[in-house]
Amino acid sequence: MLRPVMAEEPMVDLPLAVQGGGRCSRWPRGFLPFAALYGEHRHRGRVHAFVTFASSGLDETIFRALNLAGTDPVLDRIFVFFTILTGVYVIFLVAVPLWLKGLREATFDVLLVLGITILVSEAIKYLVGRARPCDTLSNVRTLAGYRCSAEFDPAFPSGHASRAFAVAGFLTVRFRWKVGVPAGAVAVLAGLSRVYLGLHWPSDILGGAVVGIALALLVEYVSRRVGLYQRIRRRIVEAIPHLRRRTA
Repeated sequence: MLRPVMAEEPMVDLPLAVQGGGRCSRWPRGFLPFAALYGEHRHRGRVHAFVTFASSGLDETIFRALNLAGTDPVLDRIFVFFTILTGVYVIFLVAVPLWLKGLREATFDVLLVLGITILVSEAIKYLVGRARPCDTLSNVRTLAGYRCSAEFDPAFPSGHASRAFAVAGFLTVRFRWKVGVPAGAVAVLAGLSRVYLGLHWPSDILGGAVVGIALALLVEYVSRRVGLYQRIRRRIVEAIPHLRRRTA
């Protein structure tokens, strides 16, 4: 038994060309200010990626070595599984078991970590405006259903990696290594899956890991040290009815 140690936004189409390609982007309504700024700078040709080694040198070399989509049906299934697992399903796979085990405060905290991670990583994506490798490189291996045309946002940092490492970081500091090691392994495989499918640069995964772990540590610190947060959390979780098992 685990023992603690102590919603999707509507999308709008804008005629903005994604860096490296001519297709239109779909932006979350909450990020329209970033969209307008990005569109203006893109139109004037002044958008510069903050990650200067993006698509060249070591980043591209590692990408080419790991981008093997379509070469092995077994590997394809494995990495598609991990990329799906760390999509929206990660919320249910982590939050629901914690809640059912009675770890209501941990459930609240992990949902907060995921929510903040999604907002921060998406904001960084549009501020950086980095093109995906499948948009900028030739001969990128992709799979049907997992091509650049299915992705609406820029590359850096990887959203899948940031979510996966945020969860892994939170579970590690809250429940220690017995839970953190398996969660970390899933996060690593999820990150590799995004490069394998040709959707992210390796440095996108590294950036996502840094963002996710940093935010997990921040939320854990606040949850332990800030009394106001603890009171608000307690009131919220106490207002939600407990799920009781039926007894014979």
